[in-house]
Amino acid sequence: MLLFAGRPLHAAGMRANRQIIEEVMRWAEERLADDLGVPAMAERAGYAEAHFSRLFSAVAGESPACWLTGRRVARAAERLRSSKVHVFDIALDCGFADATTFARAFRRRTGLSPSAYRRAAGVGGQRPAAPVRDMGTVASPAFRLCGLTVEVAADPAAPAALWQAARRHLAEAGQRIDPKDLRQVAFWRGDPQVRYTCAVGFVCRDGEGLPLPFALLSVPAALCRRFVIERPGETLAAAYQTIYGDLLPAAGDRLAADFVIERPRPDGGEGIEIWVPIVGMIEPGQL
Repeated sequence: MLLFAGRPLHAAGMRANRQIIEEVMRWAEERLADDLGVPAMAERAGYAEAHFSRLFSAVAGESPACWLTGRRVARAAERLRSSKVHVFDIALDCGFADATTFARAFRRRTGLSPSAYRRAAGVGGQRPAAPVRDMGTVASPAFRLCGLTVEVAADPAAPAALWQAARRHLAEAGQRIDPKDLRQVAFWRGDPQVRYTCAVGFVCRDGEGLPLPFALLSVPAALCRRFVIERPGETLAAAYQTIYGDLLPAAGDRLAADFVIERPRPDGGEGIEIWVPIVGMIEPGQL
């Protein structure tokens, strides 16, 4: 049945447009397990697909295809947390054609594979909540990091050892660094749970010397979601699981880059901040 056939798009006000989109969303939400795509949603609304997609994006802030994938991933995440149903069956129940497509979409949205997400959630979906505070979005300007790097595979102690080496080299060079300028950046290609590059050091400004054996790395500007971790030594691994497995999906954020920044709290408080690049525009004046 067509909901709005015969109603010209240019005659509909913003309220009517929103009603159309919200009705189609409710209809689609009930059919996520079906072979449902944008053409069926457009047909439900009674519009040509291109016209419907423009209307949907204007109202929802994302394309209907992205919204549909996001809702399927969110439903799958809930199933992974609350049941022991096989991952393949969850993929099919949430409307994904196969496990590979599901895993790719799930990782793109959450930063974790479905199996890793389930492990992070724990048995029965219950695990101790990590003390993570979501501080909203912030624009991270591009900066140059003067630091040491190491390839990290399965050694969680590697970053701490790298910090010890960095502090030793700085002390030997007689170089004093403002604690607020310290940064740790993790870069990766592929699965960061398997291997990533860890860089630790300080923000290097024009004219500053480069102490040996430090190298200079460029970190691009990014819109980030900012999190505060008050006791990182005790809960950092759990905090990352909470951020990537719960908070980012709940906020509807998509990862924008293959890196993450750790830095001291600007207010000098206890703990650290984690800045995760997400998809979005940096508004003029934010940097």
